[in-house]
Amino acid sequence: MHTATLPSGDQVVVKVRRPDVTGVVSSDLDIVQRLAVRLQRSTRWGRSVGAVDLAHGFAAALREELDLRIEAQNMTAVAAAPRYGGLRVPAAYQPYCGERVLVMQYLDGRPLLAAAAGLPAQSRAALARDLLDSLLGQVMLDGIFHADPHPGNILLLNDGHLGLLDWGSVGRIDAGLRGALQRLLLALDRSDPVMLKDALLDMVDRPGQLDEPRLERALGRFLARYFAAGITPDVRMFTDLFRIVADYGLAVPPEIAAVFRALATMEGTLTQLAPGFDIVAEARRFGEEQLAAQLSPEVIKKTAADELVALVPMLRRLPRRIDRIGGALEDGRLTVSVRVLADPSDRRYLTGLVHAVLLAFLAAAAGIMAVLMIGLHGGPALSKSVSLYSFFGYCLLVIGAILAVRVLAQVFRPDLG
Repeated sequence: MHTATLPSGDQVVVKVRRPDVTGVVSSDLDIVQRLAVRLQRSTRWGRSVGAVDLAHGFAAALREELDLRIEAQNMTAVAAAPRYGGLRVPAAYQPYCGERVLVMQYLDGRPLLAAAAGLPAQSRAALARDLLDSLLGQVMLDGIFHADPHPGNILLLNDGHLGLLDWGSVGRIDAGLRGALQRLLLALDRSDPVMLKDALLDMVDRPGQLDEPRLERALGRFLARYFAAGITPDVRMFTDLFRIVADYGLAVPPEIAAVFRALATMEGTLTQLAPGFDIVAEARRFGEEQLAAQLSPEVIKKTAADELVALVPMLRRLPRRIDRIGGALEDGRLTVSVRVLADPSDRRYLTGLVHAVLLAFLAAAAGIMAVLMIGLHGGPALSKSVSLYSFFGYCLLVIGAILAVRVLAQVFRPDLG
């Protein structure tokens, strides 16, 4: 980082990428991806969290950080969004920005923790609230958020506002996942296990076989533990929630993992800034405020109009489709296409069954041939008591026994197949 002054007189900060960093990062990412593949192959935990997808998401995010043009675009996008908590984002001077050089606005301030050390507790709590509101607004409403909000990236400006630096590491979350996150927070606030289960399944990649009633009961116990009357929830609940996700084999998408990683980093920052700050209660307050805003008459009217615009083309096509179905039914041409074994779990079950039947057949054939050859007399003698036919018979008997053990292992321990 270097300070400079443009010909216009504007003070700026110039960020220059190290010349040898690309090769170092590529080597490190190769190690991370190899380790993720091994974890996903050999551990249940790695398969449940989707270690390979998480590693790919981490690698993509880190490679983005190496291109300073992307950081300039990120700052421009965030600066154009609503400012939650009065957050300031430095403006990028695009004509001077390139892949290896970033020129951005100079923000006059000091590192947050050092600047807030002499402030009263009430002011520190207000700063913590503004900082949390800014991150939640980015995640829940804007869809682009700072993925590494540690204290070194946050300034307390001389005008009392907060400034957030280093926009190379950002997370992006689409509208569908944002809606699922909003429903998850609403379910936590209402202590509704059914809504929590539905929101959670909308966020994660669900396995082929899932015991939804059992998952719902587990989430009900989770809510009873952390959201019962008289209990103040804390950040430990996220650890328990992720444990439930892992126990039921739900794979967390990289975007959601980035959200919770950013929230965990923010929790550490807020704890240092304002000890005793209740991040869960403040998050619930933010959610209630946004829900109230979404239920205003103006927003409801706009949402209804948008939904109607999307529905009109479908309504216009509906009569023609009904007429086609009726004509096909009248002429006896109505057919239904069914894909047999479309579910991967069904295909795996059938493949395993055929495999077991084939092994059992080979084991039985080897056993019968072994008995017949052992019972034959004559033939070349390998020793005084063993003929060549007997030798082949005993070999087939061993092979048949191994195949039989393999079949039994598949029957009683299908996970070994």
